[in-house]
Amino acid sequence: MNYSFRLAGLWWMVAVAALGQSVRQPADFAGGGTVQWCKQKGSLLITVFTAPAPLSAGPVVISLLVQNRNGLEPVLDANVSLLLRADASTAEIRLQPTREQSQNKLLYTAPVTLAESGKWQLAVTILRNGERTDATGRIEVAPTPAMVASYWGYISFPPLMIVAFVGHELLLRRRPELKVKRCEIF
Repeated sequence: MNYSFRLAGLWWMVAVAALGQSVRQPADFAGGGTVQWCKQKGSLLITVFTAPAPLSAGPVVISLLVQNRNGLEPVLDANVSLLLRADASTAEIRLQPTREQSQNKLLYTAPVTLAESGKWQLAVTILRNGERTDATGRIEVAPTPAMVASYWGYISFPPLMIVAFVGHELLLRRRPELKVKRCEIF
């Protein structure tokens, strides 16, 4: 195999790796998102998940896993409500997460649009068999990512490939031609 074919193969590997990095999607963590907090209150264990990761202002999905503290069996017959309050303003959002809204039927899920970044107070109220359980915690919401930043891979891929092609061509032109000596038979 000659030098130019090996170099071309190397450039193709770099191109495929760059494309793979620019096209990959963020992972879905356990079908519910990223764990924000987990608390034991009364006879229940409450875990709050959010998606996307990292959590940023804009459309968000909040999911809760409610379990019995003894045995960790999922609680599927509860009435769950959420209250979100932004620390920096008077913004307040009330949600009614349900299992019907979730792909994972063990989770209580509610979509919401968070208008601002910063710290948010999340209050969970669970009603089950006449018993009320309240839990509170904080979540940190990052600012909305800039649109250009979210498409950096797509924007940088064409110029990267042009530079790779030009570099390949320059290397091919700089290489001295191989001269083959021919043996002459008398």
